[in-house]
Amino acid sequence: MTATAMPTDSAVPWAPQDLPVAATDLGSWSYVVLEEIVDDAAVLHRWSWPLVDPLGRLLWPERAAEASSDAAVDLDLLRAQLYTPNKIMRRPRCGDTFAAPPGDLSWDGQQVVDLRELLGSGGVYDISADAREAAKIAYQSSLAAIQPASAADDESQAAVERVLRRRSEQPLHPLRLSPPPDRARPARIQ
Repeated sequence: MTATAMPTDSAVPWAPQDLPVAATDLGSWSYVVLEEIVDDAAVLHRWSWPLVDPLGRLLWPERAAEASSDAAVDLDLLRAQLYTPNKIMRRPRCGDTFAAPPGDLSWDGQQVVDLRELLGSGGVYDISADAREAAKIAYQSSLAAIQPASAADDESQAAVERVLRRRSEQPLHPLRLSPPPDRARPARIQ
């Protein structure tokens, strides 16, 4: 199967609906994904902020992959510093996605003992739901022709509006990064 690349000049910065950051500011943010979990270690992968094409698919400018970086984090540290203090009840899972604010943060495949070294001290947002929705859009658009929203029947349009209204009633809040526990240890990736 051959994919046709959408020219990036027709794309704009992706702006998750609930992310309280102006779309014009997102170009300096980072898109961080929990890429892999192996035993007690998690691999976080950071890219530049994605664009969205006219069909709703996420894409990254050329050479974005070259500018991406990874860091290994102990899974207990991830839970203790990010998930537990923010009452994220689920376990960390592959595909969890975060918006990280701009900053001169080092990501050199290093082993981390304090998440604040990677993500800063605050202003990180859990955008997993929006990222999963974007992945569904990309998958579905690869299977069938894209139809304009006006082509949907009234019942479908009303259902989408209800979901969007319900989501907008619960805006995203910045996540708090607590200090690491005293016994924090670097992740070991074999």
